Amino acid sequence: MKIVSLLLTLVCVMTFKVTHAKIGYFWHITDFHYDPLYTAQGDTRRHCRRADERGSSGHHRALGRLGDYSCDSSLELIQSALRYMRTRHSENVEFVLWTGDIVADQYSSNEDNRYQAIRNVTELLRMTFSSHFVFPVLGHTDPAPSETLTNLWSHWLPMEALQTLKNGGYYTIEQSHSKLRIVALNTNLFSLGEANGVHARRQWEWLDQVLEKATTNNEMVYIVGHAAPGSDSRYNAYSVDANTKYLRLVRRHARIIAGQFFGHLHVDTFRVIYDKEQPVSWAFLAPSVSPHHDPAGSSNPGLRLYKFDSDNGKVLDYTQFYLDLAVANRAGAGAGAGAVAGAEWVAEYNLTQYYVLRDVSAESLHHLADKLRIGTTQEMTMFYKYLRAYNVRHESADNCDGACAHQHFCAITCLEHIAYRQCVEAAASALAASGRSASLTAPLVNMILTLIISIVVL
Repeated sequence: MKIVSLLLTLVCVMTFKVTHAKIGYFWHITDFHYDPLYTAQGDTRRHCRRADERGSSGHHRALGRLGDYSCDSSLELIQSALRYMRTRHSENVEFVLWTGDIVADQYSSNEDNRYQAIRNVTELLRMTFSSHFVFPVLGHTDPAPSETLTNLWSHWLPMEALQTLKNGGYYTIEQSHSKLRIVALNTNLFSLGEANGVHARRQWEWLDQVLEKATTNNEMVYIVGHAAPGSDSRYNAYSVDANTKYLRLVRRHARIIAGQFFGHLHVDTFRVIYDKEQPVSWAFLAPSVSPHHDPAGSSNPGLRLYKFDSDNGKVLDYTQFYLDLAVANRAGAGAGAGAVAGAEWVAEYNLTQYYVLRDVSAESLHHLADKLRIGTTQEMTMFYKYLRAYNVRHESADNCDGACAHQHFCAITCLEHIAYRQCVEAAASALAASGRSASLTAPLVNMILTLIISIVVL
């Protein structure tokens, strides 16, 4: 009886700890690429802007009011996204991560015009989250740090954060009610053109001091930035030296880093960081609100809502939401002026259920990455689940051969530039030797995708 009583006591204690975790939520939004000149009467050859008389010969298709896969975001698309965000867990949302590329790169060379566009989007966010903090970071299409930009965001950030934001585009926020610290980076300073400058050096010194202080104070840290570390065949946002330095810093402080959150690629993917072959940290790259990404890619607009333990910052899960842009535009055709008809954002998937993860950790994501290698039928099914999410259910997910699949695996697991190149080359040699470099058959792809689409986890 004593043993039974002891076991019941232990169960009660464990239950108490689990049920009394303070559950909170936060949004991650990224890459709006807002284009104030977008119009449904525009021409895709002109970034969906209105053609002049000489260029309006009718040699372009009809566009949707919510946007087009060939172009950046319309105002209506951004408004519909923010309107939907306000309806989800509003009472438990603690903050919003906003990771840059606010304005379309091709919008205007006039600085005043770009600031006005950022001011308009900032005001929309402030009205949407009137009682929440929004933590913005700079993307590569955004203006350089300035007093003007700092003033736009002064209602969200304390004085100390505003000072470093104005001088270098980075800052840190201590959550007063928990042991969680948010570290917002200016990843533009990691690029080849900026990595050796004085502002980059000051950010490295500042970042090292912030992480050392967090370690001393037993704080957990979220690192937030626009571009993630690593190598991808389409983008190398960091210089080789900056990439190496960042990974070294993460390995040294992996114990206190509860998560890394980035955008930039406009796709849904993740990264695993290793130390002596052991997975020690992870980064999530959220898909964009903009439906277009260079050089010629497309995805459906996406929003992400994280679930976390707000006492210690541990990420517990996330739900990915999306808008089927093609369906929304068809449903909204003929809607009255000012309406955003057809903009039905829905849950695409839930992370832990979709990928059958035990938890959100470097080890679990390492095992997931290992399952993405093309091999057995089970691995192929998991890879196509990942690929379907990668482009947020856009039809471009259909086209990926064996070499493409291995490039995804290499990008996720080999963040050093040399390691990534070696991984891709080794995979290419293995595929060539096995004769499996050709595209996987379309019927098999369609069968797997049909199966995936039928499993929607809310």
